[in-house]
Amino acid sequence: MMTAHFVGILFGLGAAASQSVSYVFSRRFTRRAEGDVMLLLVVSFLIMGLAALALLVVMRPSGLPPLRTYVVPMAGAGAFCLIAQVGLFHVLHRVESSRVAPLLGMKIVVLALLAVALTGQRLGVQQWTAVALCSGATWLLNEAGGRIPARDIGVLMLTILGYCASDLSIGVLMRRMTAVRPFAPLVAAALTYVLTALLVLPFAFRRRVYSAEVWRTALPFAMAWFAAMCLLFGCFALAGVVFGNIVQSARGLISIAGGWLLATMGHTHLERKVGRRVFWSRMAGAILMVAAVVLYAAA
Repeated sequence: MMTAHFVGILFGLGAAASQSVSYVFSRRFTRRAEGDVMLLLVVSFLIMGLAALALLVVMRPSGLPPLRTYVVPMAGAGAFCLIAQVGLFHVLHRVESSRVAPLLGMKIVVLALLAVALTGQRLGVQQWTAVALCSGATWLLNEAGGRIPARDIGVLMLTILGYCASDLSIGVLMRRMTAVRPFAPLVAAALTYVLTALLVLPFAFRRRVYSAEVWRTALPFAMAWFAAMCLLFGCFALAGVVFGNIVQSARGLISIAGGWLLATMGHTHLERKVGRRVFWSRMAGAILMVAAVVLYAAA
């Protein structure tokens, strides 16, 4: 019989795979829309809001605590995710997903440095070693196949900060919704994405959201991302935020392998063809990033 922790790991791996797929679809959309990241943000979150609302209607959850007990972490999970998504879309428009996804493994190190700066927490030798490994992995990933522009690296760091804040909010939200039946993580994810849809709704009147073609192009990203978030909420509920981020770091390996496959299939508008040396350098960097995350969390 599978333990809850093992199921959480499976959810985390599923979320990592689904996120990797969503990065490709977001890059495809912004390339077609000439870099209009706000259009993708608005339309995709409206689609996810509708999907989340349908999910709530089907599940008819019971045992919801008073709204005041979970509205703040729910708003944090949604709002910080929105902010991070804007940054991620900007970077993915210019840089292949196979190069961006592994760098998102820096989340756990950013959390560590924030703890040092804001709370005075001291890191041990093993944790500082993990930070050094993460820095080495970042350098290797950045050098393999040409450097990522400094501006994009800066935007990516702000994106990672947004995701860190969103992850921490999800952890608090899940602790406050344990009594919800059935499937508390699904209910929490659905409520969060109904809220985010309401947050982006005012912007819909300023964008070209009435085009059926725009909705069709945004749909694959929206569905892949929403599936990833439902699985991620479940992962955090069963395995915890820190361990969930360890599992999530696998998306770097998935994205690199997926990028190689896309380029081989001729989709060079999404992923550039690279030589074996560059491919294996990126794989080495992604593996080093995963090792850094595991080392840090095991300390």
